[in-house]
Amino acid sequence: TRYMLLMFSNGNDVLKARELIFERRGALSSSFEETNLPIGFYTAKSGNTPTQNLVDAFEMIDGTPFDWSNPEHAANPYLNRDPRLAKIIVYNGAKIINETVETFKGGKNATPIVGASLSGYYLRKYIDARVSLDPVNPVQRPHHFVLFRYAEVFLNYAEALNEYKGPDYTDDIFTISARDALNRIRTYVRMPLITDAISKDSFRERVKNERRVELAFEDHRFWDIRRWKIGEVVNNIYGISIEKNNAVFTYEKKLIQRRVWDNKMYLYPIPKSELFINSNLSQNPGWE
Repeated sequence: TRYMLLMFSNGNDVLKARELIFERRGALSSSFEETNLPIGFYTAKSGNTPTQNLVDAFEMIDGTPFDWSNPEHAANPYLNRDPRLAKIIVYNGAKIINETVETFKGGKNATPIVGASLSGYYLRKYIDARVSLDPVNPVQRPHHFVLFRYAEVFLNYAEALNEYKGPDYTDDIFTISARDALNRIRTYVRMPLITDAISKDSFRERVKNERRVELAFEDHRFWDIRRWKIGEVVNNIYGISIEKNNAVFTYEKKLIQRRVWDNKMYLYPIPKSELFINSNLSQNPGWE
């Protein structure tokens, strides 16, 4: 469990060799911060802006799901949440590089400013707080991006063993259960253990959600959606609308984009040039 080190940058060196199995290293740069910091920072371009869909996937600190129909949750959707939320996503009122971000209507980092996040969120993961975009005193830092880390080993193991024998199976080869593997991650991030009686199907959903939040922005979600064949989850993309009245904020989940999904998209089309070369090939379903 001591190796379960999360890949966040908070002003300290966070890349640990024991956690990283495979990574892509970069030279001194501030281009990632320039691309992804909120509009309102020097030369920042907003870049990757997380969705409300992802934010809603982070549990409450007691391990229960976040629920917009719960008045306490809706009154302050960032209070008492999974600690990883604040490490991965910049939301209204959060501080990054010594500035408090304002994504409420009329805020300094919000619409209608051109280039502001439509979802109301910005990316924190991988942002190095020591970088400065100040043209008078610029600071660059080396950046390292995860390709494979130890947490994924536990997530892969939990998913595979659950599909094989269920959440609590062990033997001489599988010496820890799927549940134990998942709980090792949750222990490290200070989230409650999964202790309730749970079926293979229910545990599968817990694994899916844990992968979504733990591996966010590490290039997994695109492929997980396809291998799980849940492409319809991308149809409706949500953001947050925040009103400020004196010092009181009100939050409303809002639909910001409708996307098109067709099941043929689980596979790419085979290029015509390849079909011409090999007459034994046939086009993937739906792309004829």
